[in-house]
Parts: sequence; structure tokens; C-alpha cells
Amino acid sequence: MSRTNSLAVICTLAVLVQLGYASHHFPDYPVRPAGEYSNKVATAGLIVAVEPVEDPEQQKTYFNAHLSTKGILPVFIVIQNTSATDSYLFDRSAVGLGDTGGPTGKSGRKTASLRTSGGLVDLALINDVTDVRDNMVKKEVRSKTLSPGSSVYGFFYVPVPTDVPRGKIHLQVPLTNAQSSEIEVVNLYF
Repeated sequence: MSRTNSLAVICTLAVLVQLGYASHHFPDYPVRPAGEYSNKVATAGLIVAVEPVEDPEQQKTYFNAHLSTKGILPVFIVIQNTSATDSYLFDRSAVGLGDTGGPTGKSGRKTASLRTSGGLVDLALINDVTDVRDNMVKKEVRSKTLSPGSSVYGFFYVPVPTDVPRGKIHLQVPLTNAQSSEIEVVNLYF
């Protein structure tokens, strides 16, 4: 193979790799300071905000899927530590749904099967082994110690019925003060 042919093969492979990457890249959801969201709770030292992504076109943009038709509502959360001195521990596994009656309708049983003990969708139970699932995992909020002035953000996935309008959702977000070990539960409704 001549040097010119080798260079052509390498260039072609580089273009194919870039196209492959581009077809599997999902844009990041836009992040704003927690105080700028309409659905937020401010406490002494913390602001916790949520934004459910219910619009099918937004779901398609950020997840390449209409998740609500699969019984999943992506909910973006931003937690900001506004304290000048205290740190808070955020454990994503402690977040759960408050008492709202659970999913209803024919899809209720299927939707409930996606739930963890906290009522949120367990992505490990989703059989879809595609880039969509991998992207959902990548965008999930992570546990973090929030030092003064820091924040954490990402998605939770809430089970919703597919055959009836969803009811009110009650999300409970426990945060532990690292100095006093006091747990504060922030309740958000949407």
C-alpha cells in the first residue's frame, strides 16, 4: 500500500470515528444557579431546585428518547450550598418520593417495577442497553460533599404513568450538615 493510500485510509477512519462520536453525543442540560429556578426551596445555608423535563422535544434533545412514553420523567435537580461556614453531605441514594399515592392507571404496575425503595427509577432495571441508557446514567446526579459555595446538579428519574396525566410528585431530599450531623429534609412538590 502506498503512502498516499495509507494516508487516505487514516483520514477516512478519523472521519468515521468523529461521525460515530457525533451520532452518540447528547448535549448537556443547561445549568443555572439554584436560585434562578421557579421550583426551589431555600433554607438556612441551602437552595434546592428542581425542573421536571416534561416536554417531549426537550427529552428528545437531551436524551434522544421520549422518556415519558416509557413511564420515566427526567427531573433536573440543583443543590447549592449558600452557607459561609457549613458543609453538607448529599447522598443521592437517600433521595426518594414522599407519599403521593404512587403511579396509577394501567401502566402503574409496569411503572412501579422500575422503582427503587425510594420510589425513583433504578436505571439498572432498564433492559435498554443503548446509548440512551448510558446517557441517562451519565447525567444522573452524583453524591457529593458540598463545601461552602459549591453545588451539585444532575437528573433523577421518576416513574410516571403513561396512560393518564401524572399527579403531583413529592421529592424528599435529605442533606446532612457535616459539622453537626443534623439531617435536614427538603421537600419539593411539582
